[in-house]
Amino acid sequence: MKLPTHPNRLANASSPYLQAHAHNPVDWYEWGDEAFAKARAEDKPIFLSIGYHACHWCHVMERESFENEAIAAILNAHYVSIKVDREERPDIDHIYMSVVQAMTGSGGWPMSIFMTPDKKPFFSGTYFPPESRYGRPGFKEILTRLAEGYRDQRGEIFKSAESIAEHVAQNSTADISGRIIDKNVIASAGEAIYGTFDGRFGGFGSAPKFPHAVNLSFLFRASHLTGDAKFAQAALLTLRKMADGGIYDHLAGGFHRYSVDQTWLVPHFEKMLYDNALLVIPYLEAYQVTGEEYYINIARGILSYLQSEMTDAEGGFYSTQDADSEGEEGRYYTWTVDQVRQALGAEAGWFCEYFGITANGNFEGGRNVLNLGTHSEAVHERINLRPDEVAAKIRELKSRLLAERKKRIPPATDDKILASWNGLAISAFAQAYLVTGDDSLLATAKKAADFILAKMTDGGALFHAFRQGKLSRIELLEDYAYFIAGLIDLYQAGFDERYLDQARGLARRAVDRFSQDGKLYSSPPDDATLIFRPRDLVDGATPAAASIMILNLFRLAAITGERSFADQGDAALAVVSGLAARAPQGSAALLIAGYFRMDDPVEIVISGGDVATMKEFNRLIFSRYIPNRIVVGCVNGNKSALPLLEGRQKVDVLTYFFCRRQTCHLPVTDKSALLDELDRISPKR
Repeated sequence: MKLPTHPNRLANASSPYLQAHAHNPVDWYEWGDEAFAKARAEDKPIFLSIGYHACHWCHVMERESFENEAIAAILNAHYVSIKVDREERPDIDHIYMSVVQAMTGSGGWPMSIFMTPDKKPFFSGTYFPPESRYGRPGFKEILTRLAEGYRDQRGEIFKSAESIAEHVAQNSTADISGRIIDKNVIASAGEAIYGTFDGRFGGFGSAPKFPHAVNLSFLFRASHLTGDAKFAQAALLTLRKMADGGIYDHLAGGFHRYSVDQTWLVPHFEKMLYDNALLVIPYLEAYQVTGEEYYINIARGILSYLQSEMTDAEGGFYSTQDADSEGEEGRYYTWTVDQVRQALGAEAGWFCEYFGITANGNFEGGRNVLNLGTHSEAVHERINLRPDEVAAKIRELKSRLLAERKKRIPPATDDKILASWNGLAISAFAQAYLVTGDDSLLATAKKAADFILAKMTDGGALFHAFRQGKLSRIELLEDYAYFIAGLIDLYQAGFDERYLDQARGLARRAVDRFSQDGKLYSSPPDDATLIFRPRDLVDGATPAAASIMILNLFRLAAITGERSFADQGDAALAVVSGLAARAPQGSAALLIAGYFRMDDPVEIVISGGDVATMKEFNRLIFSRYIPNRIVVGCVNGNKSALPLLEGRQKVDVLTYFFCRRQTCHLPVTDKSALLDELDRISPKR
């Protein structure tokens, strides 16, 4: 295809995804008044295309259709075309994904929306091939027919668009109140999620399979509360099967987006910051539940990947890495037998057997995705080395193969920094520090938090996206929710009250900007470019922002003693609590928030002593599964005005106080007493 000599308007965009379309012959606009004014002035429908940088089929549709001059000519003549990066504008994505799902019964990206000049949709879909084939209409045909329909049947189109917009808006703003979340609701939700569990390969449902980290964390809580071990066993099997499968990068760590098959073997190869940050938590919890180092090693692998490949020099975390490199999906990550032999020489034979690498391959073109399974166990049984020697040798060979892989052209990285997803990563690193005592993890979390606070706030507001010195001054609930959660976890990891103070201030602004009559909205009330004000209530690829915000309010109330936070959390929970029973598979984050509210947290207060001694004791505490807990403290002679520390700061040695339900136990100062107390609140595995 011939490309234009000069770039289009997207050349000035901050998003790498939009910039990737800057040389399309399509006359693209960014979302904004200029595009809408043109559509009204020229009385043209709008074609809205939503995608993201790591989306494989977004790249395919660009190559097939948006670089096609004949298709571009139709778009330029009959439409005003708008490109949106869903990661940069999740509020717009949320609205129109609701439209696609309502109109077609499913959704995904690339998202294709046709709408009137006032942004009301009348036709939608996802990927369209350029020409009609296999009974599926082609993009060129759709563009032509819809342009004719807009010209000849305008009244019907506008009436339909009005009806669709009204229907989606009503569904978004409806109350979903109901019974409070109690033990029975949690048990029923556990049964509903367990009902789709794949007992052979782990995960839920069949292909494709997604990680759904928050559902796994909920299952551990359901098991803890009800005493039914099957919920935890389902989560543990899923975590192990995912980490053994090809969805996990066995060389560099980190998880790919999802598995295209039932067995977690072949992934969709993009890597997302949010998937990896979220998955750290259930792997830490699996270690706490079982004591098995296997799970914490996977968590370490994820964190190592994020540190080495997804961290900006100033501390923020990048968003995504593409599935494609050199024009092929998975090329960077897959291997032929000959490639492994060239890299590893005489040791390639058993290494190939261990990771399931065969001459025929398990991926396209005779290539292989590394994975573990019975073939790995067979090598362990046959090879004449101790288990620890086998593990050491595998690490050595993986390191050599990774070095060889780094010589390849890597997938592109979307280096924009999102406050929301950085909040998820900060939580992951902070919680991992508590479990491992690894100072580098706490340092990484602090550096990321300091970056967001310095670059993406103005002393009051928190903004969504930052890239190469450009700040997108958009406020969204998801940024406040996830980042506040990260700040709370960061405070509990090191007791630096700067982070707690920031969390309190941002929480107050979030309630002021996004709450109305108890309802938490995704966008502030003053964005006139949206056809309605969306609410993010159901877990998707990330947990529902409203649910995380509710949990934040409860945690802040417990840590600070500020009753107003609990009252605001109660009000927000009351208007959505019915979701937990009606749609449990999409309400895990809400169920976790409800569980925290219904079952008072264990209060752990740490005072006196020094950080080195505290770290030793903390390893004992945080290697136990205590799902509802808050931690406050002051060490190294610091002072605090937090109510839970009142009267507990004048101690000569490191002292732990454990309280629950307004009842406190005797202070603990030695390891033996600490272990006894832990056995009482969290019995040893």
